[in-house]
Amino acid sequence: MSLLPYFVGILALLFIAFQFYPYFKLKASCGKASPAIENLLNNEQNKRSRVLFYFMAPRCGMCRGITPIVDALASERSDIVRIDASAQPDLARAFSVFGTPAFVLLQDGLVKKVKLGGLTKKKILMMLEA
Repeated sequence: MSLLPYFVGILALLFIAFQFYPYFKLKASCGKASPAIENLLNNEQNKRSRVLFYFMAPRCGMCRGITPIVDALASERSDIVRIDASAQPDLARAFSVFGTPAFVLLQDGLVKKVKLGGLTKKKILMMLEA
């Protein structure tokens, strides 16, 4: 009897488990205080109680599809901040972002909501309004 099928099965389960690690790590940050972000925000954004951080990476295919939508929203609204996670890995790590694209909603200095993956324009606006 060969142990190869069991070994392959265990490797497959480990691979699947590690795919969900960024999601669970990001979800665990809900309700916690945000890291120091004062230097990232302008005066108008500091006055707002809710700010949405969009973490992206230029090499991420999904990010390249979503970034034009987020940039269009950011030009209309002042409560969206785009952060390049590959250029600022310490900041991404401080927010527990280990995968991109990621959306982190801060409300009154606390992490209110987090979403990992692509969102439509409607869902981004719902996240900001809810």
